[in-house]
Amino acid sequence: MNGETLEILVVPYDVERWDTPTARGARGLLEHGFADRLRDSGWMVGTAEIAAPEEASKLDTVLALARGIAAGVERALAKGSFPLVLSGGCLASLGVVASLQRREHDVAVVWIDAHGDCNTPETSPSGYWDGMALAALRGACLPELREGVGAAPLAPDAAVHLAGRAFDPLEAGNVERLGLACIPAGRLGEKETSECLRRTVAGRSFYLHVDVDGIDPGDAPAVGFPVADGAPLAALLGCREVLPPATAITLSALSFDRCTREEAARTVDACARLVVAFARRVRPAVRESPPKRTAGRGARPS
Repeated sequence: MNGETLEILVVPYDVERWDTPTARGARGLLEHGFADRLRDSGWMVGTAEIAAPEEASKLDTVLALARGIAAGVERALAKGSFPLVLSGGCLASLGVVASLQRREHDVAVVWIDAHGDCNTPETSPSGYWDGMALAALRGACLPELREGVGAAPLAPDAAVHLAGRAFDPLEAGNVERLGLACIPAGRLGEKETSECLRRTVAGRSFYLHVDVDGIDPGDAPAVGFPVADGAPLAALLGCREVLPPATAITLSALSFDRCTREEAARTVDACARLVVAFARRVRPAVRESPPKRTAGRGARPS
């Protein structure tokens, strides 16, 4: 082992529910050997689970989870561990951003997702809060959640969306109003794309949010809402050439309920390779004992 530690925060909820396929997906990734893959790559891995209060309202449940995530990320960073959040959905991002901002970081988010997550209550066909997560981070909706966890709206140029291809009809207007940079999967690696990514993260703490359905289903099929023609894993890994190591990562929207063993293995491999590529490796400080001296004149430290 090389002394570098990764703290996995498991959040087995889909918005406020614990009984959906994607809610179960957070634990499912670990059950299919994800932590062992990270250990094989040289990380020491710890895990902790964040639970919601029983019989609470939807708002209180989601706030409790967000605050638990924020506290868990802060604890991990304070002890020199890298925080990796496994969540049923994208609302976990609110807790991560709140924590990074509390550490006086100017935060930039690279958001990988097949879906826009830029709905608001006025534009959402379903009212599904998880589909509003990025809009909430930008200050466009759900202020009770963002303010309740202590997250400030991200700057207009501090978020970029990668690999989106399943936007709801009215989301495009929200994206335009928010000034959100959106990069299709097919443009990864282009010069203009690379420059956009560099500008977004320059001088900021870089947070990588990965809704795993943003990855092409051929590379990561074990997701709740697969969408064809996603970003190839190789192209996403290639972004590491222009992006710095991340300060925190989330992986969300996994589902192992209907996948084969081979599909599960492919998905675990894709997730592990992304984390190994982007996670910032920080060696905890080692406190050295003062050198011992032997008796006698001119003795050297032993």
